[in-house]
Amino acid sequence: MEEFIGLNESSIKIRRKGWYSAMKDLTVYVLVFTLALSCSSRHLSAEPARHSLDEYGDISKPDTAAVALQKGIEELVKAGGGILEIPPNASAALKVENVVQKKIDEPTVTIIDYRGGYTKTLLPSIGKHQTGVWAGNRLERKLNLGQTSLPHCGVYSNQAIQNYMISGASSYMLTLTDPVKAGTDVKCYADSIRGIWVGQYLTVTGKPMHYTEPYDRIVVKSIAWDKERRCNYLTADFKHDHPAGCIIYNKHVVNGMQIEGYSNCDNQSMELQVTRHHYAVGDSFVISGQLKYMSDVFCGFGDEGGVVLNAETIGEINGFHSTVEAVDWEKDEITYAPGITNPHTLSDSRPLINMNPKKWITDGTVTIVAPGGTYKGRSNPGRIGGVANVFNYQGGLILGSPDCGWTPDVVGRYFAITDPTEIIQASDPSSVGGYAQLAGRPIYRWYQIMDFKEDPDGVKIIKILRVRWSAVAAGAPKLFVDDNYTSDGHERPLPYAIAPGAWVYDISQGWADTIPTGGWVGKDAPRKIKVTPGGDRGTKLDFEAGDAIEQPPGPDPWQPRPIRIRQFDQMPSTMDNATIEVQQLGRVQVPTAISLDGIIQSVDQLKTRKDRKPPWSTAINIGSLCDRGITFNGDVTNSAILFNQPNGRAQPIHWAKGPGNLNSLQVPPSTGDFLFTGGDINLTDKGLKRTTGISATGTKANNLRGINVPVAAGLTAVTVVFSQPEADANYAVSVTPSWMTNCCVSAKSDKGFTVQMGTAAPEGARLDWVIVR
Repeated sequence: MEEFIGLNESSIKIRRKGWYSAMKDLTVYVLVFTLALSCSSRHLSAEPARHSLDEYGDISKPDTAAVALQKGIEELVKAGGGILEIPPNASAALKVENVVQKKIDEPTVTIIDYRGGYTKTLLPSIGKHQTGVWAGNRLERKLNLGQTSLPHCGVYSNQAIQNYMISGASSYMLTLTDPVKAGTDVKCYADSIRGIWVGQYLTVTGKPMHYTEPYDRIVVKSIAWDKERRCNYLTADFKHDHPAGCIIYNKHVVNGMQIEGYSNCDNQSMELQVTRHHYAVGDSFVISGQLKYMSDVFCGFGDEGGVVLNAETIGEINGFHSTVEAVDWEKDEITYAPGITNPHTLSDSRPLINMNPKKWITDGTVTIVAPGGTYKGRSNPGRIGGVANVFNYQGGLILGSPDCGWTPDVVGRYFAITDPTEIIQASDPSSVGGYAQLAGRPIYRWYQIMDFKEDPDGVKIIKILRVRWSAVAAGAPKLFVDDNYTSDGHERPLPYAIAPGAWVYDISQGWADTIPTGGWVGKDAPRKIKVTPGGDRGTKLDFEAGDAIEQPPGPDPWQPRPIRIRQFDQMPSTMDNATIEVQQLGRVQVPTAISLDGIIQSVDQLKTRKDRKPPWSTAINIGSLCDRGITFNGDVTNSAILFNQPNGRAQPIHWAKGPGNLNSLQVPPSTGDFLFTGGDINLTDKGLKRTTGISATGTKANNLRGINVPVAAGLTAVTVVFSQPEADANYAVSVTPSWMTNCCVSAKSDKGFTVQMGTAAPEGARLDWVIVR
């Protein structure tokens, strides 16, 4: 297969020799191609004057270099401006600023500093007027192909930044579990070895849970396995003693781009798509725009309309997977096989799991007890404790059945529940939308086993690594399906697997940019991953050639927030303000100001969800003190609040009297009645108007009372006929005649009732009555 790139009259031929070497060759060809274009462009436009600083004097010393700098700037300005280059051999102590340009219409200088092995460009203070703005630098690309089309769908950017964070950066912050003494090759035990790698630079504080001296700046020399304690440790050189609980940490921010605007003078300014492939752990933050449109915007199938700011979080599960080609434990190294392996998802803070099922423990079953749950007298509600009382020890229990066969050797291995409801199946039937794609193979949630114990009654219990503020041993995982938890009266044994594995600590020779190749990596790539030693190294459960391996997704992600807004104002606002302000200033109506939507709308669809829960637990949560929760300051032409109840189910309003104790107001669509439950109705000394009747049952009363009902003189019985029949005669009647007499209700029906009087009615007699169902 050959491809040709045109270069003036000649061409550069790229022969496919193998992915890795081809990429290296292609880099060179692109550089040549770029230089050629640069050279050819010189025939089209005049170059600015470019001069080296050493043309203006001695640049080996700071003082003489400063003189040369001033001289060079002055001469270039006199010549109408230009580019001044500071070569690598200029004095490292020379301080350079570019504050030459003071006016918008005067010549100026751009300074390019090549010292220290990288390029620093100091642009003019004001710059040149370009397309409505003054700018110190301009990138211009005009796409004007006439009747020639770009090829099939693609992204053609003016400029691209690809920020590959492969190795060298860290996001680690845990504590020492044991005291450390000063010395060389000191064993250092931390809460977890996850995220530790050989060669890593770390800081250890001098006081538990405090940033206090004496500090040690250490470099990890090795990672080893303690057979007695069944946990990993690192070795390093320490200058100071450190008690248990001291913080051991290093965190790096390796941005794709960073803009810092220092607004120290009065102005009106603004400071920007970024896709972050976040395959490691650590805080992850992933920009102002105007969309001026004249088209219909929407073009047809596949469109999403015009979006000014788009925020999407995508939980990826199709990670690195391969087979072991070779191992070299002298180097802690695994070489994996080529093919479609997705090495671009590798991380030095997630484990590598041995997916050879012959090396798994699957005997018996497990029962998972939720935090706060109880089963056969056992419970583990979880607690906050540890050093400085800041560690979140999540509760729950993982109990092995009597035939599970667990021993202390399981510590350090990895645990997963294998029930289909607790894994993402290869063709998982649960509902999902958008970019959340299946991996084409089962995806398990693997947790490292941190602790094992066997109770006197023979019950075996393990704890697993979970992260919630602190990375510590936890009682149980969070399950997809609540019904899978076991409790008294509800036993739910589940299948499981315990697999050998190890923490990955170096991917520098294993990572490859395989997004363009669909995850494929060739045999000429290094394909080497370094992993931590563990209790299974050198045993029959160790990694060996032919074993399937996988680096799974994190089992316990803190789901990213697509948008976070925080305010730290310290002075009162001179005008009304809003954290989020939406103004509709157009000529025509926008259908909805704020829309919340999800992949399902009906309770009947819950069975299609992986966790059998609605898309949101709470759609809008007001967790702050405020004067008013919702205010309507404008007219409402239809409904202030509308409950459509589209699926024939009531949509209630609840008021909590306490945990699990709710008052409710709802309108069941089947009846249309307002239904109050949970408490009495107190009108606070106010009246009740325009009611048809009063009923103490679920049957509506159609009549309430009669006032001044005339009774003809001489009558000793009168029949009252309802204006609207009742459902039946199950009602009570209270009658008050206007004359002195005994009376009783002698007959009742759905149409009315008859009153018998002991004394005949006089002239002008009247009767009042009230009924209650």
